[in-house]
Amino acid sequence: MPLFYSENIELTTQIGMWKINESESELANGLELSKDALTRLSKRRSKVHRKGYLAIRKLLKSHNIQPLNHKYDKNGAPYLTDGRHLSISHSNDIAAIAISSKPVGIDLEYFHEKIVRIAPRFLHLKESSDLKKIKDIHYLSQIWTAKEALYKAFRKPGLNFSKQILIDQLEDNSKEGIGSIIYRDSVKKYKLYFRYFDGFCLGLATTNNNNK
Repeated sequence: MPLFYSENIELTTQIGMWKINESESELANGLELSKDALTRLSKRRSKVHRKGYLAIRKLLKSHNIQPLNHKYDKNGAPYLTDGRHLSISHSNDIAAIAISSKPVGIDLEYFHEKIVRIAPRFLHLKESSDLKKIKDIHYLSQIWTAKEALYKAFRKPGLNFSKQILIDQLEDNSKEGIGSIIYRDSVKKYKLYFRYFDGFCLGLATTNNNNK
């Protein structure tokens, strides 16, 4: 299936999403894969992960990103050689990319009950004050996608999700929000965006205009 969702946010960021229902060979058809890309593909043992990797490549191609312009840094984070910022995400049968003129992070999360069990690992104390919400799958999925997106946008490994990443209070099905990263005695604010689909949600983080 081709690109099934796209959106421009604030004239700076493009989102693209792909619903994966093709075979590996169908996804690979028409793609130019470099030696490095083929190596990365071969290291993905799961068919789901290989198809996700190929779907990301399809999305990049649909946004006119040439194969050699897509690289990975020493921490394994993707970037574009033309100076724009890139973030990618893959969950089950959905792949997504975000391309922006400023730091950006994107994440997908299906609504699963297991998130209630692992919530104490990523919730900040200020996010845990409402006892009803900490059992709410949709709320927890909002928080999780936001934190993953912030982590990707910040691009410094090793952040503690429950202590160093804080999401301001969110309402049900909020489309926007604010997130903070606490790092080396400073706080950096990010703008958050949320989009909701059948069975899953998407979180996007970009730097505020006043962030340096």
